[in-house]
Amino acid sequence: MWKLLPVVAGVLWAAATCLAEPPTQSPWPTNIFAPESTPAYELYNLTMFVLSICALIFIIVFGLLLYSAVKFRQRRDDDGREPPQIYGSNPLELSWTVIPVLIVLVFFLANARVIHSVQDARRPPGAIE
Repeated sequence: MWKLLPVVAGVLWAAATCLAEPPTQSPWPTNIFAPESTPAYELYNLTMFVLSICALIFIIVFGLLLYSAVKFRQRRDDDGREPPQIYGSNPLELSWTVIPVLIVLVFFLANARVIHSVQDARRPPGAIE
């Protein structure tokens, strides 16, 4: 289990660096991580928001997977029979339906806000139409 600590630390480090300020200089002409215009800053912030939510989801799912693999691994004294199956847990089915819908709704609203602000941005004086 301790072998996975560097992986988890790396994921946490990557998630933390996503929230840092964008770099000011970039060797590439176009880069989402080095925005140069007002809409690019908004898109950068949206990208970092989505990446941080996805990193959080990854950490939670990975943690639950690791917990399940450790807790329910095969034991020496196991007789090989299947445990009794339980069907129809309404709270569980409701949670794995509602939570993804809420996540998609948050992503939709964040995207809609950024698209609306970029589309309705005032043009600077002297801009070519």
